Amino acid sequence: MNPPTRCGVAIMPSPSLSLALSISGGSQMIETVDSIYNRSAVGYFNNLRVPAAVLTSIISKEMFALQNTPPAAMRSWDTANGVDKSKRWRIVRYSYLLLMVLAFSLETNTIFIATQVLTQLATAQRIDSADEVAQSTEGFFQRKVHHKSLVDFLISEFEFEYVTVRSHFVNGLLCFTLAQCLRVRYALRKYRYLSLSASCCILTLVCGILSYSNANTITYGGDFNLLV
Repeated sequence: MNPPTRCGVAIMPSPSLSLALSISGGSQMIETVDSIYNRSAVGYFNNLRVPAAVLTSIISKEMFALQNTPPAAMRSWDTANGVDKSKRWRIVRYSYLLLMVLAFSLETNTIFIATQVLTQLATAQRIDSADEVAQSTEGFFQRKVHHKSLVDFLISEFEFEYVTVRSHFVNGLLCFTLAQCLRVRYALRKYRYLSLSASCCILTLVCGILSYSNANTITYGGDFNLLV
C-alpha cells in the first residue's frame, strides 16, 4: 500500500508513530508507548531473574562446603598446626557460611519479586483499539501519566520492585564473591602467600563489581543509595 500523498509529495509517518505501530497477521494494531515499555520491562526483570536462579542453585550446592570434614591430605597438617582448634579458622568457616546464607536469601527474594512483577505485566490491561488510544490519555496502567523512558516507567509503576531486584541481585552477588574469597583462603591455607594472593584477586573483582554498579546506578546515585 502506497503512503498517502499531499500535492504529489508522499507523507511518511513520524518515527514515534512508526514505533507505536505493529503489524500482526496482516492486520494493523496501534500500541501505546507504555505497552512498548511493558515488553522492555519484561526483558529487564527476566535478565535479573534468570542469573539469580542460576546463582541460587550454585549457592545451595556449595553453602556447607567448609563445614564438611577436610580431605585426608589436609588432616595431618591441620592437626599439626592446630587448625581444627583455631578460633580464627573457625571464624573463616562460619563467615563463609553466613555470607552464603545471605547471598541465597537475597537472590531468592530477587527471583520472587521479579516473578511477581512479570505476572503483573503479563496480566496488565492493554489498549489495543485505535479509538481508545485516540480518546484516552490514561496510559498503560490507566493513569494520566506519560512516561518518557523505560526507567521512568519502572520508577513510576514498579519503584519498589525495581530497586529491590537491582540492589538484592548485586548485593547477593557481592556476598557470594566474598564467600569465595574466604573459601580460597581456607582451601589454600597450607600455602599462606598463595592463598593471600588468590584472595586479593577475588577482592579486586569485588571492588570492580561494586564500582561498575555505582557508576551505572545513576537513577539513585549508587549502590548504597539503593539500600536506603
